[in-house]
Amino acid sequence: MFKVICCAVDQVIPLPSAYSCSIFTMEKPLLLYIFVFHWHFLNALFTVEAPQSLYTVEYGSNVTMECTFPVNGQLKFRDLSVSWEKKDEFRKEVYVLLKGEEDFSSQHSDFKGRIKLLKDKLNFGQSLLQITDVKLRDAGFYRCLIDYRGADYKMINLKVKAPYRTINQGVVSTGDKEWKLTCQSEGYPKAEVIWQNEKYQDLTDKANTSYETGDDQLYRVTSTLTIKSRADEFFHCIFWNEELQENTSAILYVADSAEDILWTKNRRFVGAILIVTALFGSVLLFTLCIRKELSKNEDKHNCRDVSFEEEDLKYKQVEKT
Repeated sequence: MFKVICCAVDQVIPLPSAYSCSIFTMEKPLLLYIFVFHWHFLNALFTVEAPQSLYTVEYGSNVTMECTFPVNGQLKFRDLSVSWEKKDEFRKEVYVLLKGEEDFSSQHSDFKGRIKLLKDKLNFGQSLLQITDVKLRDAGFYRCLIDYRGADYKMINLKVKAPYRTINQGVVSTGDKEWKLTCQSEGYPKAEVIWQNEKYQDLTDKANTSYETGDDQLYRVTSTLTIKSRADEFFHCIFWNEELQENTSAILYVADSAEDILWTKNRRFVGAILIVTALFGSVLLFTLCIRKELSKNEDKHNCRDVSFEEEDLKYKQVEKT
């Protein structure tokens, strides 16, 4: 069997003897190993690095992702190619710089008008990709590939979150001291809504919570609690986002009867009257002070006139004597 292999080799590369054939069979794996080793060594001289492999940003904000590469002297743009791709089920082209020239011909529609490469940073070996108005669909893995006197790439993970910042509240009476409390908010990922009374007793089982999603992929969460309440009771609705380990809460206040509402309105009315009265009193007092000051000035003026007349009379009497 060994001889057959030697003959087959000899047909391709003639060898003088069976001995030389055996030497070739020994040297061939060694040469292949040396070639592979040197190829990896030469390619290792050019490496792309990712200073940050994970970025977490909020929905609607901006993000700048970075990968770096060796320049070794002054950068020659005509030798440089940069590619950013998003690795989904299908490859989505984000940005391409081909031999120093930007190419948007095959850019995916998800990124049109929202992508910018900071080209002035390429001179320093930095490929900075900026995405504005980040969408939930932007989340995923991106490949930064650099071709410049060698080629290499790095993978970067982008995570997008949308906290439940604002909670819209509603309190509606359904009669017989029964109230329907509603909390509504939107965010991502899906949040659990927890209801509690002012003693922090859990009322979540009595609530009805629904979820909707739109084109923006945000969850629109509406939770309603229908309950009988005593006078002046507070309730808490809490949006708990387990994946982000974040919660946002709101406090809903229930007035027990129409008298409480009427009393509140009357209190506001009385408060308004007191404010108007205080303003009127301030104006009246200011007017009186001005009048009093004017009267004082007038009296001083009269006194000065009388004094002048007395002095004049004394002067005339002295002249007569």
